[in-house]
Amino acid sequence: MIKPLQLPVLVAGIAWGLSIPGPSSAQLLAHHPFSQRTVEKQQPRILSLREALMELKKQHRIDLLFEEKLLEGISIPADQLNTKGSLERSLLRLLQPVGLRYKKVGRDAYVIFPAKSGSKIGFDESSSASVPAADRLELSSLTPLQSLNTFAQQAVDKTITGTVTSETGEGLPGVSVVIQGTTRGTTTDAQGSYRINVPNDETTLVFSFVGYVSQEQIVRARSIINVQLAPDTKSLNEVVVVGYGQVKKSDLTGAVASVPVEEIRKVAVTSLDQALQGRAAGVQITQNSGAPGGSTSIRIRGGNSIQGDNEPLYVIDGIPFKNDGAGSGSSFNVLSTLNPSDIESISVLKDASSTAIYGSRGANGVVIITTKRGKAGKSTISLETYYGVQNVRRKYPVLNAREYAQFVNDANTNEGRPAVYTPAQIDAFGEGTDWQDEIFRQAPIQNYQLSISGGDEKTQYAISGGYFKQNGIVVNSDFDRYSLRVNLDRKLTNKIKIGNSLTVNRTVTNQSRTDGDLGSAGLVTMAALQFPPILPVRAASGAYLMTDPALTFTADNPVALARDSKNRNTAYRVFGNVFGEYQIIPGLDLRISLGMDGVLQKQDSYLPRSVSSGLAQGGSAGIYNSQALTWLNENLLTYTRSFGSDHNLTALLGFTQQASRIETSRAQARNFVNDNLGSSNLASGSVPLTPESGVGTWGLQSYLARVNYGYKERYLLTASFRADGSSRFGSNKRYGYFPSAALAWRISEESFMKDVRVLSDLKVRATYGMTGNQDGIGNYPAYSLLGTQNYVFGGTVSTGLGPNQIANPDLSWETTTQADIGVDVGFLNDRITLTADAYLKRTRDLLLNVTIPSTSGYSSAIKNLGKVQNKGIELSVSSRNIDGAFRWNTDINFALNRNKVLDIGGVSQIFAGSVANIGQNINSGIIRVGEPLGSFYGYVTNGLYQTTDELAALSDPQARKPGDRRYLDLNGDKKIDDNDRAIIGRAQPKFIGGISNTFAYKGFELTAFFQGVYGNDILNANRFELEYLNGTTNQDRDMLNRWTPTNTNTDIPRASTVRPANRISTRQIEDGSYLRLKNLQLAYNLPNPVLQSLKIQSVRLYVTAQNFLTWTSYSGFDPEVNRFGQDSRSQGFDYASYPAAKTLLFGLNVGF
Repeated sequence: MIKPLQLPVLVAGIAWGLSIPGPSSAQLLAHHPFSQRTVEKQQPRILSLREALMELKKQHRIDLLFEEKLLEGISIPADQLNTKGSLERSLLRLLQPVGLRYKKVGRDAYVIFPAKSGSKIGFDESSSASVPAADRLELSSLTPLQSLNTFAQQAVDKTITGTVTSETGEGLPGVSVVIQGTTRGTTTDAQGSYRINVPNDETTLVFSFVGYVSQEQIVRARSIINVQLAPDTKSLNEVVVVGYGQVKKSDLTGAVASVPVEEIRKVAVTSLDQALQGRAAGVQITQNSGAPGGSTSIRIRGGNSIQGDNEPLYVIDGIPFKNDGAGSGSSFNVLSTLNPSDIESISVLKDASSTAIYGSRGANGVVIITTKRGKAGKSTISLETYYGVQNVRRKYPVLNAREYAQFVNDANTNEGRPAVYTPAQIDAFGEGTDWQDEIFRQAPIQNYQLSISGGDEKTQYAISGGYFKQNGIVVNSDFDRYSLRVNLDRKLTNKIKIGNSLTVNRTVTNQSRTDGDLGSAGLVTMAALQFPPILPVRAASGAYLMTDPALTFTADNPVALARDSKNRNTAYRVFGNVFGEYQIIPGLDLRISLGMDGVLQKQDSYLPRSVSSGLAQGGSAGIYNSQALTWLNENLLTYTRSFGSDHNLTALLGFTQQASRIETSRAQARNFVNDNLGSSNLASGSVPLTPESGVGTWGLQSYLARVNYGYKERYLLTASFRADGSSRFGSNKRYGYFPSAALAWRISEESFMKDVRVLSDLKVRATYGMTGNQDGIGNYPAYSLLGTQNYVFGGTVSTGLGPNQIANPDLSWETTTQADIGVDVGFLNDRITLTADAYLKRTRDLLLNVTIPSTSGYSSAIKNLGKVQNKGIELSVSSRNIDGAFRWNTDINFALNRNKVLDIGGVSQIFAGSVANIGQNINSGIIRVGEPLGSFYGYVTNGLYQTTDELAALSDPQARKPGDRRYLDLNGDKKIDDNDRAIIGRAQPKFIGGISNTFAYKGFELTAFFQGVYGNDILNANRFELEYLNGTTNQDRDMLNRWTPTNTNTDIPRASTVRPANRISTRQIEDGSYLRLKNLQLAYNLPNPVLQSLKIQSVRLYVTAQNFLTWTSYSGFDPEVNRFGQDSRSQGFDYASYPAAKTLLFGLNVGF
């Protein structure tokens, strides 16, 4: 039986076997080293130059490109060939005496040509139609060293000439130029020039070269066709951005995932972190809220900390950021300030070897983002825009007006009370008001981005501006972003370079009252589910209805709550850096940079009289202001040198300093004359509240070092060290030290692997290191602090200062040690690539707020204690299933992580995660030794009581009559109380993953991306309200199957006006697994002839569906929920969450 994980690889392999193309003329001059071997047991005394070159090709695994006629009749002494020394010295020794030269045109490719500057290389083949079939030779049957002028030129119709250049504008020698659909072609000479005869103007020329993306050109009426080829970033020479530098993918020793930015740009989201979901193995991203600008929770290889921060460090153009993740606001979420179109690369650093260079902030992983920079050459202008509509994915099934009225009657009559509504009234109610339709809407989403980049050899620039707006699917919620980015590079001399990165943006977020963003006073989504459907939106007077006279029921009208409440957040953010680079000597470079991040934020809110909390306070207004400024200075010294052909060394030394300051102020007032001014004039409120203000500062000083060493590009070593000094910790533990080491072995480069043709790359890795965490505990956790306290003096209450936090000079970092073993494999010339990692990660000295003896004068203090462990497996597979005119590529990632609490300071468990007025206001979560973080704690349901005898057998204060819910007596004492609670669910998923398939044919491209999680539980707290059955608020439609004397075969309790609060139990625990078609895009790229006639570079049209299909058994709005945000103690909790939207959009990208 084929296991699930084996299936994609097997399918890819079969598809490759069925679709593998035959040799082409592009392969003719760029054979893989495995394609031809020369086995010589004894080297002759005299060698032909051809034999000598083939021996070098075999020993150094390179590609050699030349014309056969250049080598005819040339022999050399055998002792002139040295296969053990430097390749380039050997080539020079062989070629210089016979008047030949070489030029390196790629990492493993060399062109040989005559020393005379005017000489040309290449071949020119005429149409083979006039050549007799018996005498015709296929180019694909020739070896690279056969003459390329074998074919006589006959019936020449048209001659095309031109130059092929690289991305830097330099001529590319050895580029294959082939007539599409034939084996006829030529190659470019040492200057990149070519000449070829074509039969007609409709001929398509294909330009291809090792390490570059192939390009097609239709001849039309042209006689000169110049082409610029772009590098193929999927080769082993791909550069991966790592901490304070970059490294070739083939030389990478750590666990680093490169996220394909071209896929990120296909997604319409307010924040970049939402687009990363499902794209990298081992990275779990949960959208806490579907609101515009809503925050996310990101866990890289699981959560390490109980009370501290678990979010990764973000490094954008060299500047580090930590997101605060408070509520669903976006002002401090730096990723919401980035336009995906500006992104050049995204690297996710996961193991200690990769993250230890960031020391005390690397324990949760690091996400490195670089933005686009200008390149020398012609200026390019691009316009990108899309427009779409969003709708709620599904509505919650609740009772209509007739069903609700009958339910109210049953709840009253079951307790001996009279019915509230008559049959005539019930019939007249009909379907009633669908409150979900009243608050949900079809909402537009739109984006506009204009960018220009270019420059010359000395100055390069990249400038972009954008506008993004997302209206929320809940009325009166939206997100606006205005952004500007300027990146400049200037080469002053051959040794000095300066530059800058600058991002400026303004965001405006209007938040509806959902997800508890504004406290516990009224939530729009829950109000829409609970509010009686028998009531209209407004009374005859035009006022919002808040009361059902028959029930003396008063609650927030959902429409009033959504439309009239105000919570507007406006933020301005500027971040960037300026840098200078100086080459002290060749290979030794100094880089000094100065960066800053400044945020100005204003939040103003108003609760009017049309909502219950505003009515009780006569209107309530508040204004909150904050300004934050962070400075960063980095000084880096990098030394790069190769010793001979076997040894490569890169060393890094650095010193960095960072300082931050934030100032906040808040003013509030109540009891306004009317609601007209809102928060615009706080002085008009007759009841001012005490104003608040605060200042917070912190600093970090660091020393860092790293060494990368490679021997023969086979044996790789990386070692790093960082020392961090933080102002947040005690005087005895101010500095922390974070070392790491990594080893890698490229087995595929060994001589004994040369005959294993199926493997194009095989590398094993092993890493170990130490990182830290200092976030999530405030700026002064180790210090003794004073706070305001009231006291009685002279018979009056006065305010003074008194100690409110005890000092802890030994407080220090949370320390995470991690071991990782990984393997990178490439099959069939990297047609299939696989990366697998296994890791073990342990965090000790957790930062926890613990109870201390009251005799100290304090109730609690933050201490270092406790341990958490994460271990898991990650797998990523990429395959080019079909190449050619029709292309099919697949990317798969899969991960499992097992989290366990090892110690919490000597106690066995800690309770966490209660919500006011929900589940008897008791804790819903528990942290217990031996269990994962995010465990749910409650009762185990056991059906319903059916008889009075069953009621008498078990003492339960909540059970009064048959039809009430029954719970298991876990400790067997014949009564139901707190001692019968147990772990009833776990929020941690067993597996996470994503799979993307891209199909392309003649300009059309279809991409389908699926993302999902499996094995996690959700505590659906909506059931506390929607299954309350107290005869007051609206209920879930499942309540139609409630218990009655004639309907006893059910698990839904009876309706009753006398009902205590629901207990947290297995009734609210649901399977949160889901599989989602996250992104489906169909695109069309206009062909080159059309583009040339329009005089533009590119046009891409597309239609995209997001969150199009979701497969899940979860009964709530959406299975992707996390009401408590980034708090690791309480995950997977759903209560009145803002639903995720289903989006359909149309886009256009134009390049000039």
